[in-house]
Amino acid sequence: MNRLSITALVLLIFIVACAPALPARNQTMNATEPVVVMNETEEVPVPVEQVQEENETVSEPAPNLQDVPRKEVVEGETVSFPNLRAVDPDGDPIEYTFSAPLDEKGVWRTKDGDAGEHLITITASDGTNTVTQQVLIVVQPKNKPPIIELEEPVEVSEGEMLTLNPTVSDPDGDNVTLSYSGWMTSNVKNVSFDDSGLHKVIISATDGKAVTTREVIVSVENVNRAPTIFDLDPVTVKEGQRVIVKPAGKDPDGDTVRFEFEEPIGPNGTWNTEIGDAGEYELLVIATDGELTAETLVSVFVEAVNKPPTIELASPIEVNEGDQVVLEPIISDPEGDEVRVSYSGWMSANTRLTTYDDAGNHKVTITARDTADNEARLEVIVVVNDLNRPPIFGAGSFN
Repeated sequence: MNRLSITALVLLIFIVACAPALPARNQTMNATEPVVVMNETEEVPVPVEQVQEENETVSEPAPNLQDVPRKEVVEGETVSFPNLRAVDPDGDPIEYTFSAPLDEKGVWRTKDGDAGEHLITITASDGTNTVTQQVLIVVQPKNKPPIIELEEPVEVSEGEMLTLNPTVSDPDGDNVTLSYSGWMTSNVKNVSFDDSGLHKVIISATDGKAVTTREVIVSVENVNRAPTIFDLDPVTVKEGQRVIVKPAGKDPDGDTVRFEFEEPIGPNGTWNTEIGDAGEYELLVIATDGELTAETLVSVFVEAVNKPPTIELASPIEVNEGDQVVLEPIISDPEGDEVRVSYSGWMSANTRLTTYDDAGNHKVTITARDTADNEARLEVIVVVNDLNRPPIFGAGSFN
């Protein structure tokens, strides 16, 4: 078998391996005897092209890339020629050499950034003759996933509205669709007063081919809310009675609520009224959780108590036997009520004519009662002095 046959054999193998199967235009067609090439299914007789004799220099024109076999891959994929096989009719071994970026085994593991057209040369040799074939390797750019940028930390307070505004871009300029999952199902959320703590939100961005996710932690600050205090019913008492105020309230955060009272109501919510406290009072009641407060007013009505009359009279009162006792007490009523006066004991009225047998001390009770049936009592002592009387001649003493 001559060198031209071997050359044609190797050339055809290149074309079959690289597809589409076209004759290398950088070679001059000079047919000789046909050779047999083994592809994956059958033997194919082909004409032999120009052979470059060993140690012979051949000037080649620039290739027309439209006619050069093409092999397409995507960035990150591996370029190889698994169908590059040949059968040498003489049984000679065939060695292949590859131009960069292929390695000595004809393999190139592409990576990001390798996109573009790469014209490589494959050389086959049986040790005597060589043949070359250019192949255009087209590396398509790999789809790059979207990029999500968001300033962190994300902080919000209870009761506020949270809006996430991530900056999303796609290196390939593709349209990007956003979605949210976890604590938020959209980029907006009304934060409730039960949401304090840390919450996870997952932002997903897709260009239809790749998905990028970003996990965001949202910190919700607890906001203390003021307690509430319920309205209080008016309290009505009489002078001398106890005022009792029992406020009620609640705290939306579950804090303990304490109550404070305006004087004269004491810390325990009570007031022991006295005579003279009659009147109408609007008193402040405060509910506090230790930080915030709520206020309300309680109306307290202290009704005046009808007071008994007063009796004034100096005691003891001295008279002599035979004199008339006249009691002239000064009686008044705080409310100006009509007062009835009565006497008991040694006297049943305010006057009494003493006899010569009345010498001694005598107790008299003066009672004053008003129309409200309130009464006052005063005890006085009437001292009747013994009076010595001259002797008297009896009747008929001088008959």
